[in-house]
Amino acid sequence: MATYKEIKGVTVQTLDSDPVENVGSWSSGGALGTARRGLAGAGIQTAALAFGGYGPDFEAKTEEYNGTSWSEDGDLNTARMTLASAGLYTAAIGFGGYGPGTTKQAITESYNGSSWSETGDLSTARQQIAGAGTNTAGLAFGGSEAPGAVSDNTEEFGGSSWTAGGDLNTARRYMAGFGTQTAALGVAGAEPTIVGKTEQYNGSSWTEINDMNTGRRELAGSGTTTAGLAFGGNTPPRTAKTEDWNGTVWTEVNDLSTATERLAGATSAPSTLSLAFGGTDGSNSSATEEWSFPPATAAKLKEGMVFLSGGVSLKGFGTAAGIPSTSWAAGAAQNSTRVRQAATGGNATISVAQLCGGYLPSSPPPNDYFTNTEQYNGSAWTEVNDLNTAKSSMSGFGTQTSAIVAGSPGGIPPQAQTEAWDGTSWAGTADLNNGRGEGTGAGLTGSAGIVAAGKIPTNNYQAHSETWDGTSWTETSNTNSSKSDLGAGGSQTSAVIFGGTPGTKNETETWDGTSWTEVNNLNEGRYGVQGGGISSSSALAAGGDDGSRVASTEFWNGTSWTELNDLSTARSHTQQCPGNAVSMVFSGGYPDSSASPAEEWEADAALSTVSVS
Repeated sequence: MATYKEIKGVTVQTLDSDPVENVGSWSSGGALGTARRGLAGAGIQTAALAFGGYGPDFEAKTEEYNGTSWSEDGDLNTARMTLASAGLYTAAIGFGGYGPGTTKQAITESYNGSSWSETGDLSTARQQIAGAGTNTAGLAFGGSEAPGAVSDNTEEFGGSSWTAGGDLNTARRYMAGFGTQTAALGVAGAEPTIVGKTEQYNGSSWTEINDMNTGRRELAGSGTTTAGLAFGGNTPPRTAKTEDWNGTVWTEVNDLSTATERLAGATSAPSTLSLAFGGTDGSNSSATEEWSFPPATAAKLKEGMVFLSGGVSLKGFGTAAGIPSTSWAAGAAQNSTRVRQAATGGNATISVAQLCGGYLPSSPPPNDYFTNTEQYNGSAWTEVNDLNTAKSSMSGFGTQTSAIVAGSPGGIPPQAQTEAWDGTSWAGTADLNNGRGEGTGAGLTGSAGIVAAGKIPTNNYQAHSETWDGTSWTETSNTNSSKSDLGAGGSQTSAVIFGGTPGTKNETETWDGTSWTEVNNLNEGRYGVQGGGISSSSALAAGGDDGSRVASTEFWNGTSWTELNDLSTARSHTQQCPGNAVSMVFSGGYPDSSASPAEEWEADAALSTVSVS
């Protein structure tokens, strides 16, 4: 038998104790000299600037942070609050805001490390504004131009004056902003409804990308368009939630120690070394918090790591180890709303999801069945080439470049029809041996998969299973019970199926490449449940119907189901979800009026004891 070293090229490490996960946390820093809210911040964690705000009154005070404590320096020329900033400790600008005797300001001031001087005003006076960039290449966006008038205006600063830039897609105020003049993020805010929207600026225009998990206003942030951190704010109520941006999606990480709104951050700090200060937690705050990771000398967990902890317990760290802990986040809406779609870009990640076909009962025949195929890149759905035959309730499996859909419900012959996707177009191929709809499929490629169960008219439930080898279907062992409208995840040789009807089933069965075995039940029986996974030991079940639509999410670890965070909207009958237990997108489903937008599940890796032979 080959050893681990022979297979992997390395030996198993022996560690005195478990390594630490490379996950950041907040710790206390030195207190501001003046407690205040609605202030602005610039710089980095060890060289930061705090200015303006509202304490006992409108503030002009400027304080500098050296990584340990704050000290006062030259005041702003104009006291104000809810202003924005850009730049560094010794080279910053502050612009806009609200001051005594006026509702909004256009004033821009430049800081040289010791004093402020006025420079060119904003073209549009506003408060509750966001900013990014440097003191010679700044960006101002959003805000409020007058009570009740929310702005989408963007302006670019060239060192002495402002010029017009591309408008935000959604006018809003109280956002967080960070990045550069040509690569910035505008995050969350109020329009006046509180939102989690994220927009990215490329130097000329804004593009909507993935939302935060928790919408909020009056938050702060720092970093870049590929690595950012946003924290605090008001949802309502005020919150301590912190979210990390990896350039594609937001992930909830460790909270601030105190729920705080109208705070500031060192906007130029990298996301790994953010700084939060001031704001209000019910009263004006002087608190400072520093974001950091384990020391550079600490042993850190990496995906795929296998080690002996204390020389005794063999452990591993991977994306599907343990129980993934996360929550559903809003994704982009599909171009066409529908139910009973087939997932064929599944069992991979959110950014390579694919859905096709489907049904919309509110559309008159023959327009109630779809040929549409849409692919997801993690931020938007794109229509690609259609199926050859409009249909719904198919079984599907595969990827964005190699996929299969098979079967369809009664009334749309042929029920056994199979179509293959080559990354560009669909083509007819060998039919199922047993035509049916409302079954389920599992497979990690379009050349190797399995379909199971299903239904033929009228309410004739099926237990048939068939495997696909890239050319033809082969009948194999039946499922232990006949059913339809069930969920699945896994591969041609290692799969799991769950839920279904008739009735409201909580049954779970696993497939080992030869036969189906009944195992532990779902916690909540349901049909029209959506699933995804990579094997019989790792799957996710979401949504469904138990007499009314449900939002429940459960994780399968190969032995039992664990309830996790719910979908934000209870719905059923997407047919399948593209993705796996730690990266899944849920789109469509009943009620069809709530089918958009999609919801995204992105879980962190987890530490787990592993078994070996």
